[in-house]
Amino acid sequence: MENSGDTPSVWVLTLFILVFTFAIAIFKDIPDIEGDRQYHITTFTIRLGTVAVFNLARGVITICYLGMMAAAFLIYGSLNPVFLVITNLILLSFMWWKSTSVDLGDKQAIANFYQLIWKLFFLEYILFPIACLLG
Repeated sequence: MENSGDTPSVWVLTLFILVFTFAIAIFKDIPDIEGDRQYHITTFTIRLGTVAVFNLARGVITICYLGMMAAAFLIYGSLNPVFLVITNLILLSFMWWKSTSVDLGDKQAIANFYQLIWKLFFLEYILFPIACLLG
């Protein structure tokens, strides 16, 4: 009997979550760059700069969504690729649209975008099972 935890769709979601978590982890240090400098804590933001880490986080999230859309067609049958591609494309577009208005000098704007990233992260936990149910 096959272990249901070894299905390709579970691995796709797991990979999405792991990589997306990296983006969350590096992004969280952006608003605290002054404190990290003061206490000599070496973070990506200290090493690369705020703009570079912001762009890296957006890039990583973009790769997550594009990977999920590609996987939708690679594991066809276990999920609904049209639903998954459309919903992930909407979320990716929305993330990019919102990111263009983030003032990296404004801690509140950074915090708001950080909260958006978390919301996108949790939305995938809702959308992916729906895509599986529709598959």
